[in-house]
Amino acid sequence: MTITVSAAVMLSVTADEQPDIESADGEVDDLAFGAQVVQLDETNFEHLTQAATGATSGDWLVKFCKASVPRCARVDSTWQKMAQQLAASRESQGLPRINVATVDTSESAWLTKRFGITSVPVVLLFKGGVMYSFHGGGFSVERLVQFAERDFERSSRMLVPPEPHVATPHDQTFLLTIGTVAAGAAVLWVVDQLLIRYYKYTKRKQKQAKQTAAVEASASAAKAQD
Repeated sequence: MTITVSAAVMLSVTADEQPDIESADGEVDDLAFGAQVVQLDETNFEHLTQAATGATSGDWLVKFCKASVPRCARVDSTWQKMAQQLAASRESQGLPRINVATVDTSESAWLTKRFGITSVPVVLLFKGGVMYSFHGGGFSVERLVQFAERDFERSSRMLVPPEPHVATPHDQTFLLTIGTVAAGAAVLWVVDQLLIRYYKYTKRKQKQAKQTAAVEASASAAKAQD
């Protein structure tokens, strides 16, 4: 099933079990009951969320947006407020945090493709290796908080798609080396085939030359006898 709304969540763990998370400004902060909105992209998404494995970085509520889309601008204006209200709600109940993040789809084509996002804004909750889709109308603070805490159970869901493999510099070097060796082997094979053909052609011409010489010699001998 293709999901066109985005919110990501992972396994819930207690606050003292959760690692520090890198905030949008690049600094590492302890987000336990915090209200920071984390900026995710292709380089840090899986590392921070561990969405595919459902490991120990907590649940993640992720907004996928693009600055050029008007509706995204309206959601952006309430996203920080929602993060603060969600943090306050979780803290008042003594519950583990739910990390709040955003992804700029214009700069993260792989993530857009991975999660089957065809339009924005999309909110996904990643929880325990499963992603839940936020559906239905407006993106109000109250509805988003309710979705993150309990309403996700009634939403559509699917297992988090595995992280696509992106070639590392080491992989690229290895592939380049293999490609170069393969190309070299192909060139050698072509040269070898050309040499074989040239050798056969030379042998054939030599044989024809000998036959012609023999015929001419026989003809000369016959004339001499006459």
